[in-house]
Parts: sequence; C-alpha cells; structure tokens
Amino acid sequence: MARMDLGTLGPPATLWRRWTLLAADHAARGEPGAEVRRSDGCAHLDGPDGAWLRMRRLVGDRAVLWGHHPGLVSDARFTDEMRDSAPDWAWDPDTAHAQRQIGFLAWHAHGQWWSVPNAVPAPVGTMLAPVSSDEALVERWGGLWPTADSRSLRALLQEPDRTGFERLVGAPGAGRAVRQVELGASWSDHRLSGTATANLRAQVHAQMRVSLELTDRGHPPRPPLLRQWARVHGRGTPLRHTVCALGTGRGHGLAAAGDDNGLTEAQLRTLDNVLVELRMAETDSHSGAWLFAQVTGDGRTVRMERAYDTWPAWYDGPGPAMADLHSEMTERSPAWRPRWSGLLPTDRF
Repeated sequence: MARMDLGTLGPPATLWRRWTLLAADHAARGEPGAEVRRSDGCAHLDGPDGAWLRMRRLVGDRAVLWGHHPGLVSDARFTDEMRDSAPDWAWDPDTAHAQRQIGFLAWHAHGQWWSVPNAVPAPVGTMLAPVSSDEALVERWGGLWPTADSRSLRALLQEPDRTGFERLVGAPGAGRAVRQVELGASWSDHRLSGTATANLRAQVHAQMRVSLELTDRGHPPRPPLLRQWARVHGRGTPLRHTVCALGTGRGHGLAAAGDDNGLTEAQLRTLDNVLVELRMAETDSHSGAWLFAQVTGDGRTVRMERAYDTWPAWYDGPGPAMADLHSEMTERSPAWRPRWSGLLPTDRF
C-alpha cells in the first residue's frame, strides 16, 4: 500500500465530515471503534492492539490530528521535533494530547497539512484509509449494506439524515447515527485555547512590526479637514497624537498610544472625530483603510502619517485585536493584504 499523502485528505471540514459519517455508521450498527465525543469535542478512531487516532477541528480552517500505535516511536527526540515544528496552537499546555504518549501529530492551517514525522507512518495511513475519500466511504458502505444502490449511498454521504439511515439500518440504528452527525456539527463550540490565541496574536503583531508598507496610498500629509481643525485648536503649542484604529481589547474606536502631548481632553475628542472622518473618507474598497495614524504639530502647522499595512515604530500602544484585523483584511482585495495576514484565521476568530 502506498504511503498516504495528507494533502489528499482535503481541508479539515471535509475530513471531519467523513469521520463523522464513519462514526455514524459505527453507531448505527452498534459497533465501537469510531465516534465523536461530546466530552472532548474530538473525533475518535480506535484500531487493533491499542492503536488510536484523534482529530479536533478549530476555528480558522485549522485542525489537529494525533495518534498512537505500538509500532510508532514516541521518545524524547520525537517530542522535541514536535515542539520545534508544530505551531503553538497545535502543541501547547492546553492541548489534550500535550501530556500523552503519541507517535504522530499533524496540523492543518492556511490550506496545507503538516506532520511529525513528515511522512505519514503506514499504520496511521491504514487507520485513515476509511475516511481518506468519499469513494472510500461509499465503498465501505457498499460492503456493509450490499442491497443499497450506490446512488442512495452517495445521497446519504451528502445529506446524512434520519430517513436515509432508516432505509439502511432501521429506526433505532438511524437514531444513533443521527446523534453522531449532530455531535459532529457542534465542532464550532471549540475555539483556540487561551494560550494558543495569545501566542498567535503575539506572532501576528511581531510580523506587523517588521513589515513594510505595500505602497504609498497617496493621501496628503495635511488634508483640508485636519488643517481646518488646526486653525481652531492647534496653534501655538507643539502636539502629538497617535492612535490605532482597530479594537485593542480596551473597547472599540480609536485607541491612543499613551504618549500624547500638547492637547487638552476637549481637543483630543475633536481631533479623534476628525481622524474618524478622514479614515472613512480615505478608505478604498480595494486597498482598505489605515490601521494606525499619527498627528504631529510644531505650533504652526500639523502633519499626519498613516500606516495601512504595518505596525509603525511611532505607535507604542496596545495592539489591534485579531478579530478586527481579520475583518479589515477580508474587506481588502487579495493583492492588498500584507504577508502577515496569512497568519490570521481564514473564517472567524
């Protein structure tokens, strides 16, 4: 049997769907070996001689797949490789498998599977074979229920409802099968752990700090609305006001860096109103809106700097929230998304 390529399994949603259906057919027939458990939110697959596999889906098109087999090495070298290779969200103190003896770990993010070891061990490939493709599952069902036609089996694959299972196994078995399908649908209750979320946020922020602006958006450093504000509020005193335009975990709206000077509370409020208006007016449907801005003045004139794609050195304050960064990036055309945006979850956070 050829070694399995994890890439052929498809994205987590596809693999999870097949695994759930495998668990449903086990439940329908009253046989152990495959199930989705409410207690840990994982899909379970048990093999002979104490072998097992587990899968957990996470938000952002992420997933973790891990397992044990008597023939797999699980020593200090393997553990060190996992810690060096696996992302924090796949291997951190909060994960269910962090304290267990496992011989295989795989994770999916941003459209690709990775694993330790890099090549899928043959025992793991054998255990995954029933969920490796829709065809494999239909072939399995054809062997279990030879009187069912392939069209009915494929229909059940796409719409695993009680009626379809009743035709195959009767009402009691169908009830058990549907409960597994329903448990499989509840995966979205399981989000990234607190540790993984914090580590991912720190990684995104670090990449933002070392990135470069994609291009100059061409907005003037002294827009008319800002000059109008300065004629009323900004004469005679040097000033500095630096903000992040995305949520920072300290409420929404503009978040100041904390090193402002030369402005009263009333002037800050009016200047923030100006910045909000400018951000709305300068937002482009393709290239997006600025993330950070700084207004400086020497007592005679004021200037404005903007950062659309980076965390600039002149902003020293709380960082933007992941959900807001995700929302901003999804509003942009792909060509206008900086490289660090690839670290963000791809659906929701």
